[in-house]
Amino acid sequence: MLISGLGSFLPDRVPIGWAVERGLIDPAAAEQYGITSVTVAGDVPAPEMATRACRQALERAGQNPETLSLLLYVSVWYQGPHGWCPQYYVQRHTGAGQATAAEVRQGCMGMFSALELAASHLMASPDHEAALVTSGDNFTSDLLERWRFSPHFVMGDAGSAAVLTRRAGFARLKSVNAVTLPEYEAMHRGPEPLFPPGAGRAGRLDFGESKHRWLDGPDRDPAGPLKLVAAQDELVSRTLEEAGITMDDVTRVAYANGSRERVEGRAMLPLGLPMSLSTWEQGRTVGHIGASDQTVALEQLLLTGELRPGDHFLMLGVGPGLNIASAVIEIIDTPHWSTARPAAAS
Repeated sequence: MLISGLGSFLPDRVPIGWAVERGLIDPAAAEQYGITSVTVAGDVPAPEMATRACRQALERAGQNPETLSLLLYVSVWYQGPHGWCPQYYVQRHTGAGQATAAEVRQGCMGMFSALELAASHLMASPDHEAALVTSGDNFTSDLLERWRFSPHFVMGDAGSAAVLTRRAGFARLKSVNAVTLPEYEAMHRGPEPLFPPGAGRAGRLDFGESKHRWLDGPDRDPAGPLKLVAAQDELVSRTLEEAGITMDDVTRVAYANGSRERVEGRAMLPLGLPMSLSTWEQGRTVGHIGASDQTVALEQLLLTGELRPGDHFLMLGVGPGLNIASAVIEIIDTPHWSTARPAAAS
């Protein structure tokens, strides 16, 4: 299962110092996190950012959108009008009208599920030539404070896309897995009722508050964080084994774009790897861009030549649910759009 194209749309970066000056984030938290800036899209709609990323990915792949058989749109935050489906906007504006289109809503690890579903779709029939997976989110909203909605995370806006095919590509999706711990479902729900839906009520999303309530309430899992650590260890081991590699073969690791403390404590230390192999230095300049963190990190590393043929890229993610996901991607060629690719001889 090959990746033939990657694309992204990253709006302008806003320095975290700007938010500190306006009282949008506590100065101590800003210093602790180590995040330097986040991408802010203003009034650019999330599906439009996804569409621009898709166009770039399709162009880089040399893929005719009319031959796509599947389009999966991954969303985290609200996408547009009530009752409206963003995947069809992307389908319309990329010319992928022949594809089956669907939305994947799994929080910040939704791209992992999209990759797994797309790979299964392509393997299901020889008539399925290529699939497009994409995500877009704009967290500019009165319902969320992007600078402090959750401890260790500051939200950025972005669009990302990847083209999967069985024919030719510069990278191989060697394995992808996920595990759900539903006993943690209430952690991100808080005390509010399930009905009426939150979109119809006043109030703001605050994962920090809902987590503290969960920790102090009856729904807390008595096993605590040890269960999370064990589940992640098992998941990563299974993913590496399916890919036919060991941790020694991993070149770089992409985790959710959080604070240095969170990336190191939740990803790199458990993996036994130094922070120098993480993508935190790139992630700290854009913030937590929803489900696009790992895809954009992969694209940026390929663009700059920091990933080369023979390298293995480990993606690790987590989302409300509680879901944990991982994937291994092997680089088999330097994409033509990489700045590290030698210019063709005249």
